[in-house]
Amino acid sequence: MIHVIAGDHEGSLIYTSGGPYKDVYNQTWSLKGNLSILDLTIKNKQIIYEDYPDGLARLYGAIHSQQGEFLIVDAKPGYEFIGESSPQHSGGAAHGSMHKADSLAPIIVTGTKKVLTACG
Repeated sequence: MIHVIAGDHEGSLIYTSGGPYKDVYNQTWSLKGNLSILDLTIKNKQIIYEDYPDGLARLYGAIHSQQGEFLIVDAKPGYEFIGESSPQHSGGAAHGSMHKADSLAPIIVTGTKKVLTACG
């Protein structure tokens, strides 16, 4: 189980993969607790991502990327974590924020007749 807390929200959100709720990417999840921490809405067992696109899978992937126990910290939108030799991207595309302002980027695809959408 992944346990998510936020200093500006009450309670916590606990979740894991597999379960009765499905997101736009056809991933299923078990969720319990304060959905507003990841700005999630559920309608008819469908998970709707708002400010944190694919937030459940992104955290799940980070937690399970290596053996061990980890603490993951998310920066506020527009802020980033900077080390002595790391590049800075202040104002957008920052390292450390899962917010849509720092996560989504436009892409232009040419030379195909297939219509692509944001979800594939």
